[in-house]
Amino acid sequence: MALSDGLYDLLLTEGLARSLAALDPGSAEVLSLKGGAPELLVDVITRQLGAILDDVVGDDTDRPRRQLELVNELLVALRHRLAAAEGQGATSGSGEVIDLVAQPLRVLRAVQRDRQFQASPEIGLAAPWLFTAGKGSPSLLQEIRRELASADQVDILVSFITVSGVRKLQDVLQQITATGAQGQSATRLRILTTTYTGATEARALDELARLPGCEVRVSLDGRRTRLHAKAWLFQRKTGFGSAYVGSANLSGAALTGGLEWTVKLTQRAQEALFARAIAHFETLWADSEFQRYDPDNLEHRQALAVALGRESFGGEPTGAISFFDLQPKTYQQDMLEQLAAERAHGRHRNLVVAATGTGKTVVAAFDYRNTCRSEGGRPRLLFVAHREEILRQALRTYREVLRDPEFGDLLTGGHEPERRDHLFATIDSLSSRDLVATIGAAHWHTVVVDECHRLAADRFDAFVKAVRPRVLLGLTATPERSDGQPITPYFDARPDGSAAVELRLWHALDLQLLAPFEYYACDDATNFSAVPWDRPGEREAVDNLVTGNDVRARLAVNEWRRLASDASRSRALVFCVSVAHAEFMTDWLNRAGLPAACVVGTTASDERRRAPQRLLSGELCALVTVDLYNEGIDLPMVDTLLLLRPTQSPVLFQQQIGRGLRLAPGKESCLVLDFVGPAPCRLPVRPPAVEPDRLVAPRAGGRRRERLRQPPARLPHPPSAPDARAGAAGSARVDDAELAPPEDGAPDICSPARPCFGAVGRLPARPSAGTR
Repeated sequence: MALSDGLYDLLLTEGLARSLAALDPGSAEVLSLKGGAPELLVDVITRQLGAILDDVVGDDTDRPRRQLELVNELLVALRHRLAAAEGQGATSGSGEVIDLVAQPLRVLRAVQRDRQFQASPEIGLAAPWLFTAGKGSPSLLQEIRRELASADQVDILVSFITVSGVRKLQDVLQQITATGAQGQSATRLRILTTTYTGATEARALDELARLPGCEVRVSLDGRRTRLHAKAWLFQRKTGFGSAYVGSANLSGAALTGGLEWTVKLTQRAQEALFARAIAHFETLWADSEFQRYDPDNLEHRQALAVALGRESFGGEPTGAISFFDLQPKTYQQDMLEQLAAERAHGRHRNLVVAATGTGKTVVAAFDYRNTCRSEGGRPRLLFVAHREEILRQALRTYREVLRDPEFGDLLTGGHEPERRDHLFATIDSLSSRDLVATIGAAHWHTVVVDECHRLAADRFDAFVKAVRPRVLLGLTATPERSDGQPITPYFDARPDGSAAVELRLWHALDLQLLAPFEYYACDDATNFSAVPWDRPGEREAVDNLVTGNDVRARLAVNEWRRLASDASRSRALVFCVSVAHAEFMTDWLNRAGLPAACVVGTTASDERRRAPQRLLSGELCALVTVDLYNEGIDLPMVDTLLLLRPTQSPVLFQQQIGRGLRLAPGKESCLVLDFVGPAPCRLPVRPPAVEPDRLVAPRAGGRRRERLRQPPARLPHPPSAPDARAGAAGSARVDDAELAPPEDGAPDICSPARPCFGAVGRLPARPSAGTR
């Protein structure tokens, strides 16, 4: 046989061995198999036996008889051969006698005692198929109707469900779920769907959920559950199950007129694949992300309406407080259980390290709700942060979780509360009023310190050392401090020295709790060699180099326009060095036709509050700031980050990156443009302690790929199409290029935008002075 160059997975037959012998030595890779390879042996038997049976001659009566005789003779010979070798009778290991094919050839199609079945699927129950909606392909809708009519259990996994789709199956669904004398349906029906993009119709869910024996579960968080899988699983007690996997949602267009590809696999022919599909559905069914939907439950209906409305219009939640019984997500429940375990061991001063966007404040609110239930009533609470915006968001979160719109009071420079039992206070207000000394160090049962990496600062340090609550909870995404001062001494030590709860950025990305991102290290050719890094005068020196630098500003605008699909429709945060730099860049962006607003500490409070809404509405495409949005502010709509402030601080860098990683409706990924001068990219990599040889590469469109090498300082060559996109400046966009050390003599990629991808977690080693 002629052998083409390429990959194979064939058992060596005598004919194949002769063909290989004719090749040059070393041109073929042949491996020895240890432990046997039954699936490959079955493949050989199937192919050769099929060819042998095709070669049998005879008329329509004689030919099937002769084929049957050959198969039976083969079965007898194999079993007798094995029995002679093993000293057994003519039985299998399970005690079964040889099961010869009966004369004449016939096929069992159904057993009908208690149930009557209509026509079987046109394709049958044993053969796989690809539905393409093309000529010669059976109707997907008709096949699904026939599968439904004959299944004992049906599991459906789709992104959305519409009335038009339900209508086309309504009669058969009503037939198979009709109850008998015992009040049970002949078929169990389970449906998983989402509110993603707002395409699901509430009326369609109502009709399905009211069917006897049908349970519907829905994910109401379209930001996280971007479910694209579509599967129809039909299980039968006979062992002839079917699975339809592809692109068909439960909608009229998908089932009838859409150009959909759907693969049918069968339990009989692809048992392992079928079992895997069933197992994964069970995993999703058990995931608390999918909540049971009861159309007769008012709260369920209202929650669905809110979720669909939010997804349909791509907006953010309104300012009204909901009254639904909120529950923590699965990973948040794990965090709460870890906190409970720490307290059970007598450790009541605990640190929670959780990546930006994973809900640290939400966890703190649920933790307090658990405390209320265990202690009875509402124990005194003090929530401390350094900015009023953080406190307002935290207060809203607690009110949502506790279902109490009157809970808590603010203590800020411009607001004095009537009561101090449940207080959300800035550290400045606490210090200026010397509140701990005034009302007593043990006044509050629970004290929560947000952004607690600031604890080593003077005011936070004095406050935490003075206050004596029963429960102290510290929240941060970045416990490391640029000055090297540890914050762990403020908390009860665990035996291994770690935080009570830890959900780092790389883990959050793996769990799809955050938006994936595309990172570009942009060489702006600015010379920062004279900057006194980590010494007095650093910020002023950098400011002098970038403020008024028209060349750098023009490059930033050009790279943004080049790498974004449409910069004017972005929702960007631009981080600058100083107020003067922010004002300079704001002017540049507006003159370039990219509406932007400068929001800094001195900006009027009303304007600061309105700025995010202006960005969300599209009135602005960028907010230019200095330190205001580094931490604690929830801006999930942000899909672009321009990092125009060179820094050696890994804390500041991760805080800025975190501003763009929150999930939001319609947001697929975040574009990060890091203007680093001539330095290498500063994207964090996964710490060696956590799977040291794995590297996550974010990809546009919300997907991530895992790579098996450490991140290099450079790439051997720009990737080839379609994963590279060259622009006028000659830079390349890399989505899935293999990261590998450069070959000897391979040039560095020196272009205005150098893509660098890595798993977020720990920053690379600090560069030498003069590189940032």
